[in-house]
Amino acid sequence: MRLARPLAATMLVVAALSVPQPAQAAVFKHPGVLVSRAQLDFVRANLGNEPWKSAWNSLQGSSYASLSYTAKPRAEVKCGPSSNPDYGCSDERKDSMAAYTHALQWYLTKDSRYAVKAIQIMDAWSAVITKHTGDNAPLQTGWAGANFSRAAELIKHTYTGWTQAGRFANKLRTVYLPTLIAGRPNNNGNWELIMTDAAIGIAVHLDDRASFDRAIQTWYGRLPAYIYLKTDGSLPKAPPNSKYDTKAEIIDYWHGQTTFVDGLTQETCRDFWHTGWGLAAISHVAETARHQGVDLYAKAKHRLRFAMNFHARLQLGGTVPSWLCGGKVTKDLGKHFEVGYNALHHRLGYDDIPYATQWVEQNRPVGVSHFLGWETLTHAQNPRDAGMSASATPDFNADGIGDIFSAATGTLTVWHGEGGNTFGPATAIGPGWTAFSRPVAGDFNGDGISDLLAVQKDTSTLYVWNGRGADNFTTATELGPGWEPYAGTLMSLGDVDNDGHTDIGAVHADTGTLNIWNGKGANTFATRQAIGPGWTAFSRPIAGDFNGDGIGDLLAVKKDTSTLHVWNGRGADNFTTATELGPGWEPYAGTLMSLGDVNNDGHTDIGAVHSETGTLNIWNGKGANKFGPATAISSGWTPHFQGSAG
Repeated sequence: MRLARPLAATMLVVAALSVPQPAQAAVFKHPGVLVSRAQLDFVRANLGNEPWKSAWNSLQGSSYASLSYTAKPRAEVKCGPSSNPDYGCSDERKDSMAAYTHALQWYLTKDSRYAVKAIQIMDAWSAVITKHTGDNAPLQTGWAGANFSRAAELIKHTYTGWTQAGRFANKLRTVYLPTLIAGRPNNNGNWELIMTDAAIGIAVHLDDRASFDRAIQTWYGRLPAYIYLKTDGSLPKAPPNSKYDTKAEIIDYWHGQTTFVDGLTQETCRDFWHTGWGLAAISHVAETARHQGVDLYAKAKHRLRFAMNFHARLQLGGTVPSWLCGGKVTKDLGKHFEVGYNALHHRLGYDDIPYATQWVEQNRPVGVSHFLGWETLTHAQNPRDAGMSASATPDFNADGIGDIFSAATGTLTVWHGEGGNTFGPATAIGPGWTAFSRPVAGDFNGDGISDLLAVQKDTSTLYVWNGRGADNFTTATELGPGWEPYAGTLMSLGDVDNDGHTDIGAVHADTGTLNIWNGKGANTFATRQAIGPGWTAFSRPIAGDFNGDGIGDLLAVKKDTSTLHVWNGRGADNFTTATELGPGWEPYAGTLMSLGDVNNDGHTDIGAVHSETGTLNIWNGKGANKFGPATAISSGWTPHFQGSAG
């Protein structure tokens, strides 16, 4: 069955979510600074494969990854030109990179010792740092701020127990951000770009919308002032708010270059090392913005691909023309392209950058350099980002913590997860849901925010409501008819074919066959794939990543034995045979639900309402198909979960 082209929704459907709500700024997706949860789940599932295996070994073998690493904080970091004198400059850069390294190790291993070490490093600095001084202070603030914001973001949003997170956030806000957000329009472009990289990361971590928007505006202005395209005219653009406003001044700013071609940068005639930094920072900002639903690659893709290929060709031995930098360039390009290359080649499909491809592949794995760290590990061939999170987790306020929802009363109601197995009060979203099957949640349009799917009962038509964050949804969009046999068991699967998109499934009511429709993004799905029969013997399946490999799994209760079983996804719509997890699930079979991560430990949790007591219980995931004992949350849930809701 093919899903029909989306059509305008009926008035009945439109009314279902038309409750007036005050305008709210879009919410931030966490973790969402340079790397996302989905990206790192992909990495964790591939640590035994290349190129991630070598990159992981490189990280683990570095001094930054040692559990005996000791921070060297100071109140004032004073950095002269080229960090000379160096009063704490190298120490701060190294410590910030070590914090990020340990944050990555924590997420990829779930060994809490690494989280504790990252926290120790960040707490040491937040206890004393007051200012950055010296000629190199703005750039130093960018280097350290970029690393620290990535580390803080991962720890805060995937680990519980960081008691001084607020103090560290305050230092990012008061010691780092004011310098970064002010920009540096008259310096070589890598300065302002690196500062913007740090600024947008800190803004996301602080949920600071104004600073986020300002960082993006700085990036927009600096991009054409750093990478030239012929469409810019006969001269490159001047950086906004800079002192360069004549032809002679712009040529001087571009280190004497007078001939301009696609991909030339403001620092090409200075050296390739700093050029690489500028290109990396452009990509970093675009990557973080993409996690937050802002597509900067659409603006940068042509400039980046020309620039990366241009410089890689020369670095690899290409002839330097006489018109370029007087016929002589400094070929010291570093391992700077991994993030941008992944976006251009693997996400956007550009195959016309052969020299960039050669340069990236021959320089793997990438280690560390000031504000670049372990990018082969985090970004090589990685299709995942907030825009393709492949999430089956209900997270309607996009805070990274699973929510509970139900429409059994006819009103869509949400209880927001607050971490630590706690939930906020019931929030009524809108009425009109008695006309629909039990809704399921997932990211079906690929914007990183949970959407809803449900079947209209009288027409057997599937509809989608796309989430906009803060409990707001679009009006319904019709996806196609013919869903009557599947309405009662419709489920959101996460990513079971490992392509980065959220898939859906259902058991045919008459045949008992499990079917899957693989997501393609933008609310579209591939044709139905029949997986296998025999599912009438089980309760309605639920989906989540229960073994921690980044691929969607299935859980269901066998009706005649009340035993919970798991089928682990293997990719390409394949699953293992059933593994028995334990008996005693009869009171929970009808309301079993996948919650995502509600205690913030990085594992998928499950919940259910006891059919007799009406008590909500949660079983916290431990990875490897294991769960902790039942935790009773509260009673009174029966009206919302009567065997088929939620």
